[in-house]
Amino acid sequence: MIHTKGKIRPLAASTTMPRIATGNITLHVQQSGSGPDAILIHGLTGDLSIWFLSRTFAALAETHRVTAYDLRGHGYSDAPAEGYTSLDHARDLLALMDAQGIDRARLVGHSFGAVIAVHAAVLAPDRVEAIVLSDPYFPTLRHLEDVSRWGHWQNFRKEAEDAGVTLSSDTWYDLTTFFDQVKGLDDERLLKFRQAVGLPGLKRVMRLAMTTCGRDSKLDAGLTEAQIASVSRPCLALYGEHSPFLSTADYLAANLPDCRGRLIPGAQHRAPEENAEGFVVAVREFLESLPNPRHPSPAQGVEVFS
Repeated sequence: MIHTKGKIRPLAASTTMPRIATGNITLHVQQSGSGPDAILIHGLTGDLSIWFLSRTFAALAETHRVTAYDLRGHGYSDAPAEGYTSLDHARDLLALMDAQGIDRARLVGHSFGAVIAVHAAVLAPDRVEAIVLSDPYFPTLRHLEDVSRWGHWQNFRKEAEDAGVTLSSDTWYDLTTFFDQVKGLDDERLLKFRQAVGLPGLKRVMRLAMTTCGRDSKLDAGLTEAQIASVSRPCLALYGEHSPFLSTADYLAANLPDCRGRLIPGAQHRAPEENAEGFVVAVREFLESLPNPRHPSPAQGVEVFS
C-alpha cells in the first residue's frame, strides 16, 4: 500500500551514511545491538525511518542485533530502472545477509516488506528463523480483498482526484497507472498533488515512477498460494484492527503451518505509525517467545561506500 503522507520522513543524509554493496546495487543500511539477528523491511514508497520513528529499531536492539535497510528505489539506496518484484527484493535481502555475515535472521516486514520476507523464506528457508507479517497483502491473494471499503483509501482517492489523478477501487494495486498520471500532471495540478501527499511523498513517488516498480509490484513473481502456504517457520500475522486486509490475515492464520494472528488496537494499515506502542509490544512478545539461538557477535558497524 502507498505511504505518501504522515509522520514518516526520510532520515537526514550524513557523510557517514552506511551503504552496503550487494551484487549490482548498493543499499542504505543501519545496524545496532547484539543477540539474534532481526532484519526490518519497510513497505513500498516508504523507507527505513519508519522503524526509528516507531521506536521498533531501538526496542528490538535491546535484545537483538537489528538491521534495517532501504529497499532498492527507496530512501538512500540505489534506484535501478527495473527489478522491483518481491523476488528481486528477496534476492536483495539474501545478498544483504551475505554481505553482513548473517546466516539466519528473524524478519519483520511491513506491508510489501512482509511479502518480501515470505518470498525470502521460500527461496532460502534455512536462513529465516521466523517472520512478523505486518499488514501485508499478496498479489496472488488479491481476490480476497476489497480495498474500496477502507476509509483511508477513499480519502486519499478524493485528494488525488482533486489534483487530477484518477484512482479506481478496482485497480487500487496498480501503481503503474498511479505513477504515470502523476508524471503527466501540469504545474498547477502537481502543486495540488504535492499539497495532498506532502513534498517527501511526492519526491518518493516521482523517483519510483522512473522505474518498473509500479508494474513489478503487482506481479506474484512466483510467490503462489502454494508457496506461501509452504512457509513452515513461526509467523505472526500482525494486522491493524481496522486494516483493509483482514481477509488476508485470516487466510495466513488458517493456511500457514505455524502462524498465529494478532490485531493492533486502533490501527488501520500502518500500525507502526498509528499505534507504535502496541506494534512494538506485539513484535517483541512474539520474538521473545521464540527459542533463543546462538547469539552472533555484536554489531561492528557497516562498511561505508561513497
